[in-house]
Amino acid sequence: MTAYSQLRLAAALITLAAAPSALADNDHRPAGASRVVAQVPAPGLPEGIAIKGHKFYVAGPAAFGITTPAVIFEYSLQSGTLLRQLPITIANPYIPFRAASCIAFGEDENLYVIEPFVGIIKMKLDAANTQSVYATFPQIQPTLLNDLAFDDKGNLYVTDTFQGAIYKVAPGGGPAQLWFADPRLAGNPNLPFGVNGIRVDKQGKRLYVSVTVRADFSGAILSLPLVAQPTAAQLTEFHVYPASPAGFPGPDGIAFANNGKLYVSLAGSSEISVLLPNGQEHRRYTAPANVPWVNPANIAFDDENDRILVTNHASLVDPLNPAFFTVFDVAVPDKGLQLP
Repeated sequence: MTAYSQLRLAAALITLAAAPSALADNDHRPAGASRVVAQVPAPGLPEGIAIKGHKFYVAGPAAFGITTPAVIFEYSLQSGTLLRQLPITIANPYIPFRAASCIAFGEDENLYVIEPFVGIIKMKLDAANTQSVYATFPQIQPTLLNDLAFDDKGNLYVTDTFQGAIYKVAPGGGPAQLWFADPRLAGNPNLPFGVNGIRVDKQGKRLYVSVTVRADFSGAILSLPLVAQPTAAQLTEFHVYPASPAGFPGPDGIAFANNGKLYVSLAGSSEISVLLPNGQEHRRYTAPANVPWVNPANIAFDDENDRILVTNHASLVDPLNPAFFTVFDVAVPDKGLQLP
């Protein structure tokens, strides 16, 4: 991180506590306007985010070496008030570490959570905090289950960042099967963060993934057809984010707008990129001076309030600063693609 970036983040902290979370003036916000919506409690390092009704949900920590239970945080969509904390109660008995990365709602309205040391956990979000293991994965090391997306048939696709692989879970759950693997999904040997974010397009015909750090420190959005067994020849480049002297862009979470635009969080440069349906970059959102965007991870469209919500993973700041573990919003002109 440059000295300029550190000063900018420090200045943002001064106004962080006073940042408004109410939405009274939302109709008058220009595209790109941003504010802090919610603070994410310890252990922080939030990654996954999903919206259901008038609430939004955040998963964390997405980190290694933490032994306290991972948590799903439930917030009011209108005020950003923390309503509940739902600890992950299922733990791998052979590994003391705990984590929660990305989350997605299924058609059954249950929340599906990646616990990288367990697999996929299904949460009913009821008063009893009912949970069960939905899917398990081969114990191949090193592994980092990262993001997940349902198709319209109920199949669940899950990225494994360290393996450069995408797994498929049949409707109803069970053991995951390797669906696609390729060296182009692998990360940089020094920063092994390969295939990461994942979403299905509006037509339900293609799967899009982000590759965060490639061998040359560029990042990319790649695409595959949703077929039973895709081949290496069918993997195509949709967009490439080149590295620069300032650092690596680091595409992470992705989310489709209903008009076909693809929103991409750039964790390395702390920006939000918007790609047109032809793969060209339409625009780049950057943080205003008074709102820290620190390694943004995942995106959820809040159509009711004409904005996206984004988690600040804030993992590349040295030392880690808990004040940066937040959810911020960005006013946008697009509506989100309804997820299966």
